[in-house]
Amino acid sequence: MGKIEFTMKNLNKCICSTCPCQADSTCAIDKQMKMQEIIKEKKMPEPDMVPGMYCTSGKTTCADLDFEKFCQCNYCEVWKENDLETGEPFGYFCRNGEAI
Repeated sequence: MGKIEFTMKNLNKCICSTCPCQADSTCAIDKQMKMQEIIKEKKMPEPDMVPGMYCTSGKTTCADLDFEKFCQCNYCEVWKENDLETGEPFGYFCRNGEAI
């Protein structure tokens, strides 16, 4: 497993935006809307504007995620393609930081 790249290809596979941990997060929802506007302009958003891809960018900047809810990292194609079950941390990248 190497460092996962922050690319549009990986962003399109990312399922963080549907994660229960950020389902009720005003911060994540706002970022999701802004990110969609940037993508419509055919631009790549900066990592800090994306409510996801935490396996590449590290911990969330949103303070209102609910880490008591079930993490779904292990269902993500980025997780599977990059063998993240063997890396550290093991899931909850939004809380624990990027995969190494």
